[in-house]
Amino acid sequence: MVKARAASGADGTGAAARHPDPLERPGQRRPSRDMVTEILRKRIALGGFAPGSRLPAERELAASLGVGRNTVREAVRKLADEGLVVTTLGRSGGTRVRPAPAVAGERAAVAADFRATIRDYMEYRTAVEPFAAGLAARRGSTADRRALVRMLDEEVADLAAYHRVDSRFHLAVAAAAGNEVLGEAVERARAEMFVRGNALWLDCDWTLVYPPDRDLSRVFCEEHRAIALAVLAGDAETAEARMREHLEDSGRQFLALLDHFEAGGGG
Repeated sequence: MVKARAASGADGTGAAARHPDPLERPGQRRPSRDMVTEILRKRIALGGFAPGSRLPAERELAASLGVGRNTVREAVRKLADEGLVVTTLGRSGGTRVRPAPAVAGERAAVAADFRATIRDYMEYRTAVEPFAAGLAARRGSTADRRALVRMLDEEVADLAAYHRVDSRFHLAVAAAAGNEVLGEAVERARAEMFVRGNALWLDCDWTLVYPPDRDLSRVFCEEHRAIALAVLAGDAETAEARMREHLEDSGRQFLALLDHFEAGGGG
């Protein structure tokens, strides 16, 4: 799992110290059971979980989607009530997707819905996060800016760990900008997109986006290094540009996954 070495600044007073894990800030709105049910339902319809295949374990779903295990349990129970999955006990048990007849056009419709949702969130994030990065470079404390660079050394073992440290980084950039309203806007967008976007990555072959020999710790570092270094250097123009490029790359990754599923590829 991710080691939270970057949880505080040098003097312990920066934004990273105040919120060592922005995904678990008290009072933060978390994705609901209905949202998780909806997104898993759409992932099944998209073919991301093949008929007869086993859903990821409850713990993995919760970690990957950034929700509590009770939320996952309630969502899976709702899917079972709808006849989409069946849960059995025992060593060979688990929750499996029920075989279902294909509905003409359903996969394309679900993919289009995913595509529109991701487009909306990425456009919103591209409007606000580069500006936040610029503000962080202009007026972020030395402790906060150095903490961003230290995050580049985080160890990333799996999908859940990757997305947790990725969210921590982006929220720490927003916190360093010193604008509470802007920070809350970034937090809301990431909390809602986190569950929707990560549903596409669940049990997915990472080589669809990254070469098979890529280490996730290196991936995280390479994708965020230019942003962190520009913020540290106080170069607002470069920080904004690098954040915008990073978000555009992220959008292309989501679209590559959607293309794969829409073409009939599995997870």
